[in-house]
Amino acid sequence: MALTIEQIAAVSYPAVLAEMRKAANQWVESAALREMERQGVIDHISLGPTIECPLDYRVNPDTSVLASDQDTTSLLKTEVVTSASYSVAQISVPVVWTKGDDAKNPSENQKIALTKQLLENAINSHDDLVEQLIFTSSTAGGDEFVGLNTLVPTSGQGTVGGIDAATNTFWRNYATTWVDSTDIEAGFTVAFNTASKGSGSTLAPKFMISGVTPHSTYEAQLQTLQRFVDSSEADAGYKALAFKTARYVFSQYGGVNVYFLNPKSYKIVVSKQYFRDKGNTIEIPDQNAFVFKIYSAAQATTNNKSRLAVVYQ
Repeated sequence: MALTIEQIAAVSYPAVLAEMRKAANQWVESAALREMERQGVIDHISLGPTIECPLDYRVNPDTSVLASDQDTTSLLKTEVVTSASYSVAQISVPVVWTKGDDAKNPSENQKIALTKQLLENAINSHDDLVEQLIFTSSTAGGDEFVGLNTLVPTSGQGTVGGIDAATNTFWRNYATTWVDSTDIEAGFTVAFNTASKGSGSTLAPKFMISGVTPHSTYEAQLQTLQRFVDSSEADAGYKALAFKTARYVFSQYGGVNVYFLNPKSYKIVVSKQYFRDKGNTIEIPDQNAFVFKIYSAAQATTNNKSRLAVVYQ
């Protein structure tokens, strides 16, 4: 007796998922996701009701130079630690098929081909949505996935993680504009240096991401040897440009904003237990049809908004 689509799906999902993580598939075709995975942005952890990011947000306010050997010092409680809090967003991809699909694909080979296509499409759809959400916050009406447009706004302020940057100046990101090829490198330089807060900083931007227009504008201004981070990039057709020590990639979903990020200050936190999780198959009531869902719990976070920057048009 031939296997059903559900039986094939159950045994095929781990293999298909593993295959799609190879270099020729989705993560490499998506420059944004590939670079973020390479940089260590995607963090797999066990989640709670919220994602908490502790912040050491200021120097000790009572630090001072003593006026004399017996100069008095403040004995007020030291308040230098707070926390940014993020809700957990959820992503779901339903995969539905009917008994008719089983009947119309009687051989096992036909069912394997159909099942593989359903699974690959679902995984691709999941990752494609994640890439879109990197740039633009969701608007489903519940706990939204927070995009870079919210985390690193062009105003430099905004309320992120429950902290209002209008009143908490330490929580402001740097933002400046670019007009065209005549000023894009100057804007990049100021943004990079401001986010770095000092030469040789370990929290300097490690990568930049945007849409195709600013990426192309910047590339057109470069000399040949400025185009890539290391010599191996030249062999790959300059897929990743370089600015100072940061890699610069683009995404089809990015716009004219160029974001300066580092993996210590910007994270996409995903559930260790529920990321690309294939749920159980259930029969749809009153239909000769079945459904399972691919599910993820995740959120984009920052624990140091002042270390991020945006250059926008």
